[in-house]
Amino acid sequence: MSRASKGRAFEYEIRQLFERAGFSVVRGAASKGWFLREKVDLVASRETQNGKDRVELIVVGIQCKARSK
Repeated sequence: MSRASKGRAFEYEIRQLFERAGFSVVRGAASKGWFLREKVDLVASRETQNGKDRVELIVVGIQCKARSK
């Protein structure tokens, strides 16, 4: 397995974890770690209800590193 395919597989694994937690996730394909002008591979976001009239937006930038075999 090449380094690129190993890293991509790990990014998809992390993406699925965040999606199961209710986040919408965007992956920067071929970003080489420079997606949205920051060092992130994935951007996850989710709206949460905070009280009756208040909605919060949670945004998480994720840098993935797959180093072990």
